[in-house]
Amino acid sequence: MAKRRLTERQKRQISANKNQKATATGAAQHNGIVITHHGKELIVRSDTGETLSCQLRQNLGTIVCGDRVVFEYIDPNSEPRSGIVIALAERRNLLQKSGFAGKAKAVAANIDQVIVVCSLVPKPNSYLIDRYLVAAENLPARPLIIINKIDLLDEQNEHVVNDINAIYESIGYRVLETSATRNTGIDELQSMLVDSTSILVGLSGVGKSSIVKDLLPDIDIRIGEISQASSEGKHTTTVSTFYTLPTGGNLIDSPGVRDFSPIDLDREQILKGFIELKPYRGSCKFANCSHTNEPGCAITEALEEGKVNQQRVNSFRKMLADTDA
Repeated sequence: MAKRRLTERQKRQISANKNQKATATGAAQHNGIVITHHGKELIVRSDTGETLSCQLRQNLGTIVCGDRVVFEYIDPNSEPRSGIVIALAERRNLLQKSGFAGKAKAVAANIDQVIVVCSLVPKPNSYLIDRYLVAAENLPARPLIIINKIDLLDEQNEHVVNDINAIYESIGYRVLETSATRNTGIDELQSMLVDSTSILVGLSGVGKSSIVKDLLPDIDIRIGEISQASSEGKHTTTVSTFYTLPTGGNLIDSPGVRDFSPIDLDREQILKGFIELKPYRGSCKFANCSHTNEPGCAITEALEEGKVNQQRVNSFRKMLADTDA
């Protein structure tokens, strides 16, 4: 007999029931945030600043970096102390991507700002940038685009920077040029991270780790604290990790990817993600317009009149095609 899958509402109810039972037995409860995880082991930072390894009770569902949780100590007198996560607080949002066999893979939760990092080497992938922007708009979270390794700028790749700035700043996105080796743009980036939880996303090799090191001078100490709390005895970069910035705000460093696809977005959500195309919603001649080759398509007409960018419309149409596939 197939195992019955619990709905999200049922999972929350089970979590609440367990929370009530724990209260009834007098067990002390504490609040914290998940800063990373290794398999079934969560590393939690309590609201008092303690970092500890926690087990996860069943039926709480997937818990990820950035989640707020309630936990109990297994033995408050042991060293190092460990705990059990007994409840998950309601999320503001959850960033997910398409994982193995197209299944949803959660990346991080409770995000205010998505920072899409590209670089001059490897060359930026406009379709990847657009997919991240669509995911950010649907969380919702503020998007920021970073062009890193700007110290490698020369006559051969100058057009790359100019194109990105021209396309994305014209529709209202902030584009920041940085160089971790020259500390270019890092102070400005720091000011944009205050009072928010931001996540760095992008391809492997774009220099996210170098940016994190510039923002967190004591990164080795922080990684050491996480490794000490983990039963694995080490910290890897294959999972997202939550850091509190000394200058204010929080930063989630996500592992580099080879590709990224938002999960479970319908056609309306994709249109919502292309902010410059939203004014044309509902203006097509046919209600079921696919925005490709139908007569009277408002987006096609806007493209022909030069009101929207060809590359962005190409990304929009490709996302629609990928969703329908």
